[in-house]
Amino acid sequence: MIKFFRNFRKKIIDEDRFRKSIRKYLFYAIGEIILVVIGILIALQINNLNQKRINSLTESKYLINLEKEMLSNDELNQSMVIGRMDRKIEGLLLAKKYVEKAIVVGDTLTFLNKVCYGGVSSGGHTFGSRNYYNELLSTGNLQLIKNDSLKQLIADYYARLDIYRGRSQVHASRYSSYTSELRPFDPDNPDYISPYDQIEMLNAFKSSEFRKIVDLELSYAYKIKQYIRAVKERGDIAISMIRKEIKKKS
Repeated sequence: MIKFFRNFRKKIIDEDRFRKSIRKYLFYAIGEIILVVIGILIALQINNLNQKRINSLTESKYLINLEKEMLSNDELNQSMVIGRMDRKIEGLLLAKKYVEKAIVVGDTLTFLNKVCYGGVSSGGHTFGSRNYYNELLSTGNLQLIKNDSLKQLIADYYARLDIYRGRSQVHASRYSSYTSELRPFDPDNPDYISPYDQIEMLNAFKSSEFRKIVDLELSYAYKIKQYIRAVKERGDIAISMIRKEIKKKS
């Protein structure tokens, strides 16, 4: 009987030890799982922070390149106005005065060359490039620019390039073709006009047809200057906002 109780007591003690061992193992296993989960969460957080940092650096790079493209476009447009458009309008106004009999020509060759310059850039104007912007659109990388207001400003700027490019082609006249048909143009000697062609040109420039072409080309030239101003205004606003965004990230 005593042996039975001893065996029973030993069995209870062994079972109690077993239960305690199970509990210890469960606590240990749960602890290990919690540590693993915490480790995974920390790793994910670090990865997210690192990805955000990479995205921020990439976004800054995109903004810098867009700024460069806009500045290059502005340089192109300003050189167009300063280097060509003002001189073009001067030649067209001179032609208008001649066809309206408001001037007497002194130096025929100088006069004709100035009038012919009125046809420069007659077929339209590009207003700049959108190559980098198109690349961001096609790759989907434009979405990395998080500031929606800035993204809209940039989109509006490039949309205006397309709109004004199309409008400039609509407004263009055949002024350049008309003057070129009256004499051969030699790029190596652009100012040369033969005496015979000079007479022909002076007579042709008195026609009502030429007067209409001059007015059309003048309207075109004024439109180009207006469009260039509008592009510059939108570009300046976008560039200013781009610089502020880059400064926030630095």
